[in-house]
Amino acid sequence: MVYIKKLKISTLIIIDLLCICFGFGLFCLFHFVIDFTKDPEPVSLVSSEPAHSALPDAVTSDLIETAEADLSAPDIDTGNTDSSMPVRNTSGMFGEQFADMFTDGEIIQTENRYQSENINVTVSHYSEDGVIYNIAEIYIRDLKYFKTAFGGEGFKKHTENISELAARHHAVIAISGDHYGARAKGVVVRNGVLYRNTKFEDIGILTDKGELITMPATRYDPDSLAEYGAWQVWCFGPELLDDGNIKTKFNSSVTRANPRTAIGCVEPGHYFFVVIDGRIDTSKGLTMEQLSRLFYDLGCRSAYNLDGGQTSGFCWNGSLLSYPYGRPVWDMIYIGEDE
Repeated sequence: MVYIKKLKISTLIIIDLLCICFGFGLFCLFHFVIDFTKDPEPVSLVSSEPAHSALPDAVTSDLIETAEADLSAPDIDTGNTDSSMPVRNTSGMFGEQFADMFTDGEIIQTENRYQSENINVTVSHYSEDGVIYNIAEIYIRDLKYFKTAFGGEGFKKHTENISELAARHHAVIAISGDHYGARAKGVVVRNGVLYRNTKFEDIGILTDKGELITMPATRYDPDSLAEYGAWQVWCFGPELLDDGNIKTKFNSSVTRANPRTAIGCVEPGHYFFVVIDGRIDTSKGLTMEQLSRLFYDLGCRSAYNLDGGQTSGFCWNGSLLSYPYGRPVWDMIYIGEDE
């Protein structure tokens, strides 16, 4: 007691503050960082490919034979029997709608464009008003070409450099995902498989029909996830558009200018990947409202913000086009051919 009385009041205050900080640190560690619950076994929500995937071969063959028969039939008025007109490949979920976007089998690749029988990607690089950003406009014949991959090739394995991850999966275009492994909560569905089904923040759902649905966590019912036919589900947010309209209020505390990574959907089969550089001398980044306006200007009906900051990454044909922040990612979103 005599010793304690001799301590200076300032010393006692410092000791008290250190104890409080230590206790608060333990609270945060046990409640927000360490997850003592065992993750459930992965559950397939859809088949190995989206439920409404490419038409069966027999059906596709019948359609093509019918088209060829129609094209080769003589013209009643002119007698023209020319059958040289090419037959469009309309297989796949979006093949009929975007048939003109794809080739008959060859791959056309330039500095900013990739076009094949399944995928059409055009990359645009912008540097204006103190902001540098990359945009990929994407058309796909079928939803199975819209893919995701984990760092370390498994749920919660480890993080990985996005360039290496994209190269290993032969990604045509790839962006960083929602960095799901940095938290113990949040819905995680990848390529139709459910890994985690707990609420976190705004949710982005890519359904097996190719629709991008976004919603706040308060509207999400974990028991109804299978009803969406979820192909991919992300757990970062916030949602960026309100039924196709610009938003000014967001479920986020980081709305000022920052590096950003986000996806948008014009309609099923037609998407945008956007990555904004920020926190560097040459690019200040975008506010959340500016990002919302960008997707509105692109014509998107829905858009969803992913993990940005030093996680942001934009890989095009194996090369990192965005600023090299260097933080490895837990996951990526990518467009790629059949492996």
